Amino acid sequence: MDFTKRPGPHECFGYHQDYVANVPNGNIMEILTQQLSDIPQFIVSLPQSQMKVIHPPFSWRIHTVIEHCCDAERVMGYRALRFATGDQTELPGWDENHFAGCGYGECTDRQVLAEEFRALRQANLCLLHRLAGNSFDQIGTANGMRVSVRTLAWLLAGHWLHHQKILEKRLTQLG
Repeated sequence: MDFTKRPGPHECFGYHQDYVANVPNGNIMEILTQQLSDIPQFIVSLPQSQMKVIHPPFSWRIHTVIEHCCDAERVMGYRALRFATGDQTELPGWDENHFAGCGYGECTDRQVLAEEFRALRQANLCLLHRLAGNSFDQIGTANGMRVSVRTLAWLLAGHWLHHQKILEKRLTQLG
């Protein structure tokens, strides 16, 4: 499998393209592995005093953004598993605003959030490393959009980069 090949137009649609565009060129497995150490370090470096803060015009607390990124790791990893097997069952979308607003997650402990993200990313890397043959090219449907396993790998990296950029902007405006 060529892990340097970016998703093409036949396998990456809509807002997925914006997230994929956030990822620098290179081997996506190496990028995901580098993020495995970088992201938890970033999470732990966040000011504890800001974890429950909402910075207008944004509507989520800092900890909610991190929880959302953990949820996205779970969702995209599950989709990758299903699609890698050739499963053509259409998967539903997920409403991240419902997840964020329902109150099921209220963790403000940076270390716990960092460890959760690390564990999820490690699990997704293990899955992606064991794929064989054309599994990376398999395409399935989620939330009404066709998406490849390759795209999901790039989305894992790009989704985080999107939110990290926003978090950095929010926290930079404080000082």
